[in-house]
Amino acid sequence: MTSIWLIANGRSGSTGEDAIRAAREKMEGLGASVTRFIDLAEEDLPDPGDTPPDAIASLGGDGTAHAVIARYGPDARLPLMILPGGTMNLLSGKLHGRDADVDAVLERLLRGAPVERRMPLLTGPGFASLVGVIAGPATAWGDVRENMREGGIGAVLEKMRDAISETFEGAPIRIAGMAGDHSAIFIEPQADGQLHAWSVQTEGLGDLAAHGWAWLNRDFLGGPTEKLTQDRVLTLESARRRIGLLVDGERKEADGPLRLEWAECPARFLATADA
Repeated sequence: MTSIWLIANGRSGSTGEDAIRAAREKMEGLGASVTRFIDLAEEDLPDPGDTPPDAIASLGGDGTAHAVIARYGPDARLPLMILPGGTMNLLSGKLHGRDADVDAVLERLLRGAPVERRMPLLTGPGFASLVGVIAGPATAWGDVRENMREGGIGAVLEKMRDAISETFEGAPIRIAGMAGDHSAIFIEPQADGQLHAWSVQTEGLGDLAAHGWAWLNRDFLGGPTEKLTQDRVLTLESARRRIGLLVDGERKEADGPLRLEWAECPARFLATADA
């Protein structure tokens, strides 16, 4: 029988008691044994000690997954199961397909033939991304997404006005050593050992609408884009000291010039979709 530690954040809107109970019952119905449940809202992630479980399962969004990866990824004994329990589920989408729900993923993991996968990583000062980073003034749209998630229509409309203004009037960014300014650049770590960069084109409201719909569907290259370059190290520059970022969909800022590097994540991920 497979022993699993199940980790979730019980205070998250998407992984409340019902979702946690359903996932646990599904695992046990598939023959696994949930030997420990850790609620990130109540306790720190424990040391697995000398008798680790057969796998660690993260149920939640990308924030929960990153906490689990940071704690258990370096431990070669612990394969990680990343389950889609959040809003964006970007990492789970890469490992299992964008449309797979928790039940489908667990069926594949516990009854199918999952493969172990190592993931490329983008690293920057104080952050890392397994999915990709958007940089530039157009990342102000991340604030719109946050307000949509919280449900305040008045705040959403206000943030939309701010995001439109920032996209068209904010200080553009560029890749050091290359000509051309951009309102947004998407940078993705790929398995070839390089960071791949695309210009996210925002020449009018039509482009913004296309990107907004694509981003809501977790596709950062779904709107008009242009491939710029690829390299193991890329540096972003801006006239502003701070550069706006969306790191795996979450809003952040960093000082410029911003150096980004390719690395390999040490974690052992269990995947059920083709790379």
